[in-house]
Amino acid sequence: MENEIYWIWLQQCWGYGKKIDSFRSEFVNAKRLYDADDKEIKAVFSSKYSSQLIKRDLKKAKEIFEFCKEHKIHIVTPDSDFYPSKLLEIEDFPLVLYVRGELEVLEAQLSIAVIGSRTCSAYGEEVAKDVVSDLAKNNVVIVSGGAVGIDSVAHRTTIENGGKTVLVMGCGHGYGYLPENSGLRKSVAENGALVTEYPPLFPVDQGSFPRRNRIISALSDGVVIIEAAERSGTLNTKNHALKQGRKIFVLPGDTKSGRFDGSNHLISEGAIPIFSGEEILNHYGIVVKDKKNTARKTGTPFENIDEKGLSARKGRVGRKKKVAASETKKASEPIETLKEEEKVIEKAKNPPEGISKNAEIVYNVMSEGVIELDEIIRKSALGVGTVLACLSELEIFGAISKTSPQTFEIN
Repeated sequence: MENEIYWIWLQQCWGYGKKIDSFRSEFVNAKRLYDADDKEIKAVFSSKYSSQLIKRDLKKAKEIFEFCKEHKIHIVTPDSDFYPSKLLEIEDFPLVLYVRGELEVLEAQLSIAVIGSRTCSAYGEEVAKDVVSDLAKNNVVIVSGGAVGIDSVAHRTTIENGGKTVLVMGCGHGYGYLPENSGLRKSVAENGALVTEYPPLFPVDQGSFPRRNRIISALSDGVVIIEAAERSGTLNTKNHALKQGRKIFVLPGDTKSGRFDGSNHLISEGAIPIFSGEEILNHYGIVVKDKKNTARKTGTPFENIDEKGLSARKGRVGRKKKVAASETKKASEPIETLKEEEKVIEKAKNPPEGISKNAEIVYNVMSEGVIELDEIIRKSALGVGTVLACLSELEIFGAISKTSPQTFEIN
């Protein structure tokens, strides 16, 4: 009999998303448990589970096995060569994975989960595309949950950039959840893998998505949160990621809109703020070579920005201004010194038009040249979340540049 049938049987008896340490230490694999006598089983498991196990009813497991075989769904079990080693590290690892697509992609050298709001802003979507593009072009597998919003953006952008992506479902293959994304799921199966711990046709229930989220984070080396409100469901995945020892990367956002309250709170708790995929790659020791220095796209990243001020600047912000004669130094002084002084005067007196008041405060404290993030926070007295959001705003306007992960300067 096929070994997978015993794992499916165990899953049907045990359920989903539950700790199974006792099974691992005593029985090693599902076939060994099936062959154990009743006394051994009762000595390890509670009466709730032992009563199911000692029945040794394989009927349902065989039906699932045959369905998967007929519909070309891979059955991946913990003793399979294709079972992801990252999943075996967690205490509630899935007993069975049902997979459509490439099995090899599940054991990628570097995988990053990209998740966020289902009702994302234009800014969140734009940055998600930029981040995922950077990662996908550098052979990073993108993991997400296939929902509308940021999840869909992550999968589609990966495919558009020739990368591989894994979509972890909260239901079984063949169940008609989110029909508008059926085309996306088909594309993912052709450019990565559709993964679920639920057997075919398993419906969505109250706990299926929270259980699903532990797999998204466990399959990944780090989790990127693009946009999360204070009570966002995205934060459930964050909780799993922290428990599993994964790095958390967060895009800072506008403190007034409410869309980024959860994100900014995570940063204040120690999450790593990021503005690009390149920064994430650097955290894993990957240096992007020959990266083109292209201008950032403009958009409406902060809901409190005046549209008139924003539309007046496409690309980089022009702020050049002649220095009055009374402000210049003597002609005998070196020309280079005059130019440097002129730049300081321009920077100090000409913040970009249309930026928020907080961003203007941040801009003004940066007039002395290259400055560290801690110094900006101290001088502005705005708080880390607000400062990071303002820096993102100023970068979008092309007003500042990041010289290192913790230092900035005015352009």
